[in-house]
Amino acid sequence: MKVLVDDKLYIVAVPSTIFQLCANVGINLPCFCYHEKLTIAGNCRMCLVEVNTALNLVVSCAMPMLDKMSIYTLNKRVQLARENILEFLLLNHPLDCPICDQGGECDLQDLSLTVGTDLSRFYEFGKRSVDNLNCAGPLVKTVMTRCIHCTRCVRFINEVSGIYDFGVIGRGLTMEIGVYAQKYINDELLGNIIDLCPVGALTSMPYAYMARS
Repeated sequence: MKVLVDDKLYIVAVPSTIFQLCANVGINLPCFCYHEKLTIAGNCRMCLVEVNTALNLVVSCAMPMLDKMSIYTLNKRVQLARENILEFLLLNHPLDCPICDQGGECDLQDLSLTVGTDLSRFYEFGKRSVDNLNCAGPLVKTVMTRCIHCTRCVRFINEVSGIYDFGVIGRGLTMEIGVYAQKYINDELLGNIIDLCPVGALTSMPYAYMARS
């Protein structure tokens, strides 16, 4: 299978997605929801690329490669789309980076610096606030207003731990991550969602306000 990525020819022997091909050849595409050990969600839309087989931009983590496909990862159209998506993700995000325990190791901070814009067009609207979870145990500190709904934590608890009490509630403006009933999640692997969270929504409770990265 012959594929062009940014006008460079690559011969692919094993079928994979566009995101996996770019990662193998050293092209880092921005993403929040993708994780190699979890199922593909494709809901953060940060890994959009342009291909010659589709009219619109495609989600690279969920798009399989085709023979003689031309992929563009850094043209003007893709960069503008990523700026707009990141602007929407920051629409309700709080401005508490100086007191956030994820500050300095936050994917949202890094991508805002590299692919984000320097202004916001939503200054007239109030930010939405979400109540914190009281079911995540003594290890996980939750500030769910920072959540960008990447669903990494939900997929980990559902697929790895086998517990289906944790999920996505609501749609659109009322979308939240939580439990359907007020139930404590008793899971030995629950602390792993601290490292899975790309933003400061889930951080370590014992390490809170101890040091800065």
